[in-house]
Amino acid sequence: MRRYLLLLNIVLIIPLAYQATTTTGSVELDEFSFDKITKKFEASLIKFDVAFPYGDKHEAFVALAKDAKDVDDLLIAEVGVKDYGEKDNEALAKKYGASKDNFPVVKLFVKGKSEPIPFDDAKGFNSDELRRFVRENTGIYLSLPGCVKDLDKLAIQFMKSKKDDRKKVLKKAEDYVKNMDKESSSGKIYKTIMEKILEKGDEFVQFENERVKKLLSEKVSNEKKKQLGVRINILQTFQLFDKQSKLVKEDL
Repeated sequence: MRRYLLLLNIVLIIPLAYQATTTTGSVELDEFSFDKITKKFEASLIKFDVAFPYGDKHEAFVALAKDAKDVDDLLIAEVGVKDYGEKDNEALAKKYGASKDNFPVVKLFVKGKSEPIPFDDAKGFNSDELRRFVRENTGIYLSLPGCVKDLDKLAIQFMKSKKDDRKKVLKKAEDYVKNMDKESSSGKIYKTIMEKILEKGDEFVQFENERVKKLLSEKVSNEKKKQLGVRINILQTFQLFDKQSKLVKEDL
């Protein structure tokens, strides 16, 4: 009887322990389910890591998974690799260049592309850089610091419109900014970029992006760096307007 109760406790504890290590918003994949599930999504952001991950990088991935749980086109998943027993998923990880020597490895699998896109963490392994990585390579909308979703929609409408219609979109943006309580500084950036594009043309976006990146590479205060980062994030919406058309389906 005592042995039976011990076995029963083990059976009950193991699933609970497994659930405790599963990232909210993220799917656990293995060598059997990997292809079957990733093929159903426009894009899949996959982290190859140890079976029971921890640390700042894992927390950054967890934060993104939670925030993106309602984004239907994007799968966020993890492949946990064990270095003991049957070494589950080791061959799958090795196939994509991941091993215990370089964990965690994050790769973006995009429908229609034969090879995954590797995430370069040279600028930092945090949720903001992961968001930016996904947006740059897929156009899937993930809000970035300083961005305002309704103004992102207007930015996309603006870029897709002819010059006369752009003036109407600018007026909508001006009205929206007037009614903003929070993030008014972000609103002014959207408005200024639209005005500059009307004055100098679409190429202003690329020139401004390069100018701000150059400033970021120089020695600036943390506060200034934060401000420039917001500007880069907003400029990205103007740059990726052709990939983010889904965002403007709703009437404003």
